Amino acid sequence: MLDSTYEAWVNAVRDAADIVDVIGRYVSLKQKGKNFWGLCPFHQEKTPSFSVDPQQQLFYCFGCHTGGTVYTFLMEHDGLSFNEAVDMLATEVGIPRPQKSENTEVTRHFSRLQAVMEWTQEFFQISANQYAEIFLGYLASRQVSEAARKRFELGYAPKSWNALTQFLSKHGITDAEMLEAGVAVSRQENQGIYDRWRHRIMFPIWNHRGQLIAFGGRSIEPDQEPKYLNSPDTPLFHKSTVLYGEHLARKFWRQGRRPLLVEGYFDVIACHEAGLGQAVASLGTALSKEHARALARYSKEVDLLYDRDQAGQEAMRRAFMILSEEGVQVNRVTLNSGKDPDEFLREKGLSALAESVERRIPYFEAILEERLANSPRQSARAKAELVEGLKPFWNALSNPIEKAGYLELMARKLQVDQSILAQSFGLKQGNGHISPKNRHNMERIVSKVKRPSYDVYLLALLVRHPEYVGKVRETLPEWILEHDLTPVLDNLEQGKSLAELTSQIDRMETQVRRLVLEALAYDGPDGGPRVFEDVMQAIVRQRDNTRWKSLIARLKQGEDSPELIREIQALQSRLAQDQMTRTSAPWDAVRIGKEG
Repeated sequence: MLDSTYEAWVNAVRDAADIVDVIGRYVSLKQKGKNFWGLCPFHQEKTPSFSVDPQQQLFYCFGCHTGGTVYTFLMEHDGLSFNEAVDMLATEVGIPRPQKSENTEVTRHFSRLQAVMEWTQEFFQISANQYAEIFLGYLASRQVSEAARKRFELGYAPKSWNALTQFLSKHGITDAEMLEAGVAVSRQENQGIYDRWRHRIMFPIWNHRGQLIAFGGRSIEPDQEPKYLNSPDTPLFHKSTVLYGEHLARKFWRQGRRPLLVEGYFDVIACHEAGLGQAVASLGTALSKEHARALARYSKEVDLLYDRDQAGQEAMRRAFMILSEEGVQVNRVTLNSGKDPDEFLREKGLSALAESVERRIPYFEAILEERLANSPRQSARAKAELVEGLKPFWNALSNPIEKAGYLELMARKLQVDQSILAQSFGLKQGNGHISPKNRHNMERIVSKVKRPSYDVYLLALLVRHPEYVGKVRETLPEWILEHDLTPVLDNLEQGKSLAELTSQIDRMETQVRRLVLEALAYDGPDGGPRVFEDVMQAIVRQRDNTRWKSLIARLKQGEDSPELIREIQALQSRLAQDQMTRTSAPWDAVRIGKEG
């Protein structure tokens, strides 16, 4: 339970933050009516169903039903805890925390692991100074500037099995904490621990909020294996969700620069040296769906700059497929020398690397030109094989206009009739428009916006007319219990403001929050007292019908007690009577959303 001082501070911070401004950093919003609309960042869609209400300071997606306050958005989008979301906004709006709330056991545990990371980083910095000749000599061979070294806080792990563990022990870190944080390794048969990294250049790894969560070590000797040794997954670090350099790159993404995805630590540093601060890299693993979703939230277009060798090109192909699944348009950057950005930078210089990125071309177009250059186009069979090889790439594209354009480009390049080419891709004439499946989804979303469910509409009426609450308590006590709405109705009946109701949304259970948000988002006419009665009766009818079906099922299973028969007969009579009397009810005449 939050104390009153803390809760007042939480509410003050939320009130001071403009939800449209905050969400607008992540989602392109356009005003339509009183609300702002955009493509939902929490699920893939082509038609905006994501709404932000600046008056109520709430957001809601009619497609995936995610919604809440500005805090909910930051928690869902950036993976923040509630306290982290509040602290982040409090810093932005300049409202200091009144007093630090007492940490929970979980928070203390994570704080300890964070301390291990910070002490480990200090050790690597100290070692870099102690072994400056080795450390600086290697970085000089890679042409890493002093500014870049400081910006990325590079360090050094000395040739020792226990220098780090002894250092941490002196600062009160236990063996168990070192193992859990991933900075130490357990010896065989639990005979102590030893340092994970030795004689390596150390790269601190931060999460997107700039918190130190892991390390990567690059071997210095040519025969030292593995070349790169990263932290294992820990409670702080999950490599499938972290991109190296993201804490620095996000600022550039928000400014409109396309994310630039490269392969390694030194490639990221090289790009940042060249003024390409939008560069990031996955950490010792292929690009994951989680990575792709994170990138898609910032931009609908991503540039790929991978090594020129076969492994790099295959990794880029997989990245294209995964990013395309998330609706991202993918470009390929090609370097005319050097196997990777780091080597290219050393050979050609900063401006040449930046110019190469500016010459990016759409990935599909690059693959098409590459395949055409390597294919004997005179042969009909060769054309068919080339088209077959391009199908997976073409199918992965999500933009129908882009797909249509490439179909036309392929037909022209291959000198094949476009309709024949379309057939080979499984298309029929006129299918360049919205597919029936997508059209159904869009209609379903629009339907949800225009005509809410009985539950949503009734709660929307109660928000507007709290005087109806007593009637609902009397008529639909089961409905209130089923949806856990007692606290909400208590607030409405006590005359609390809408702002007071919305301030509690973040702490509601998911299903209750969804119902409340959709009710608050409803902006159609309310229909008056008669529709209120109709909606209540419709909910009663649903309840009676559900109960009748369950009783019939019991009857079919052989249960035939007099009480069961009497209840079935009573329900049948009530349902039949209801059917006769509701031929012209305002709700059933579909007045909602159409009549005032």
